[in-house]
Amino acid sequence: MPGYEMDKAALLGQVVDHVKEQSKKAKELTKFSTIPTETDEVIIIDHLNTEEENNTSSQDNQNIFIKASICCDDRPELFAELNSAVKGLGLTIFQAEITSLGGRMKCNLVLRANISVVEQNSLKQSLKLALSRVVISSGASSYSARSKRQRFFYPNYSR
Repeated sequence: MPGYEMDKAALLGQVVDHVKEQSKKAKELTKFSTIPTETDEVIIIDHLNTEEENNTSSQDNQNIFIKASICCDDRPELFAELNSAVKGLGLTIFQAEITSLGGRMKCNLVLRANISVVEQNSLKQSLKLALSRVVISSGASSYSARSKRQRFFYPNYSR
């Protein structure tokens, strides 16, 4: 029966490897899910350009697409801050998926920039910094009531 025990150990090892692989795949898939999480986060990754998206406007520069995802507390000025951060870097919002749930917001963006490939890493770092500032200012926001009902029943509410 020694071979039987070794087969069980080998099978257990394969199961553990399979669970690790599935966990990794699940983590990758949830990276850009549309459901807000409890943690504030900014994720920037390269977006695969399709032929439809990749219309070059000059020989030196090309349309580069970057995927960005942010998750933070929802607040009234958030979209203006996001737009300002994106436009300040010379980016265009190509696609947006936005979900708000329970006072939290998740925004998945595909952004377009007309830059050289060499400038892409620098742009991604600048974008992460700019979006992180938006998320951080979310925690410092003076807006604390999330609905009219909450504001009405707030102890300091005055008409």
